[in-house]
Amino acid sequence: MKQKSMELFEGFLNTGIRYFKWVVVAALAIILLTGIYKVDSSEVAVVLRFGALTGATQEQQIKQPGLHVSLPNFIDEVVKVPVERVQELTVGSLYGSGNLMGKAIQSNGYVITGDSNIVRMNIAVKYKISDPVAYALRVNNIVATLQGIVSGEMTALVSGTTVDDVLTTEKSTLTSRTMKNAQTVIDRVGLGVTLTNVELTEITPPWEAVEAFNNATTASVRKETLIQQAKDYEESTIPDAQAKAKQLVADANTAQADKVAKATAVSSQFMALYEQYKRNPDVVYNGVFRTRVSEVLKQSGATIVVPDTKGGSTRLILPSNR
Repeated sequence: MKQKSMELFEGFLNTGIRYFKWVVVAALAIILLTGIYKVDSSEVAVVLRFGALTGATQEQQIKQPGLHVSLPNFIDEVVKVPVERVQELTVGSLYGSGNLMGKAIQSNGYVITGDSNIVRMNIAVKYKISDPVAYALRVNNIVATLQGIVSGEMTALVSGTTVDDVLTTEKSTLTSRTMKNAQTVIDRVGLGVTLTNVELTEITPPWEAVEAFNNATTASVRKETLIQQAKDYEESTIPDAQAKAKQLVADANTAQADKVAKATAVSSQFMALYEQYKRNPDVVYNGVFRTRVSEVLKQSGATIVVPDTKGGSTRLILPSNR
């Protein structure tokens, strides 16, 4: 009986050992499989072994898209970095909704302008990861870090700008300069991030002054509209007036040339006749007289002209009875 029990125990032990081997093999296989990872087309990856970056060169450090093998995950940590994706965050530390008078202004968000006014602004930031190694090693909370940098740079710029300019004409300048200054800080710190856009999605005065600021903005817009209308009128009226002036001058020059030509012709005709008159006064006199009388008679109707037979200088003109 005792021997039979020992045989049963040995059989059970052998079976357990055999299955334990398979369990160990399966566990080892699972552990090894944890070292296989895939990098998507929009990503790259870096591997940290006990917290230290693996690879001697940048090409070895950055794993390109595809399947890769590393040591089990309790030894190697694979950090995937979405380098191709444009990411977006909101900087709301300078913006709050509602009435500021009934709240703690510090917790509701605001920024003071250069002329000691208060505005609130909501900022949208877009960025891409440009250096995956720096991003993986140095950034613990990229959202909070970028929010702080952009908020600080915007506050510094707004503090030197009047409230009217902040709310109207200087919006694009503020965003472009904020983006440039924030990128300088990011590069100096070495975050491995590139800003692609900074946009003011909301910018308002305090609730208590919204109506006054809206009226001022409306007046400013109307002012610019009237100025533009005046410029448009100037641009359309002056060329038309200049064209009319040129036409008047051209017409006057044409009339002058015509009158001068006619006067010159009459003068030349008169001088020629005068020269003939000096040589033959009577002949020219009679010829001119007959020509002028003939023209008058043509206008007044048919007439009979009777010459003076006594040699006098007078002429008798009798109208016809017809």
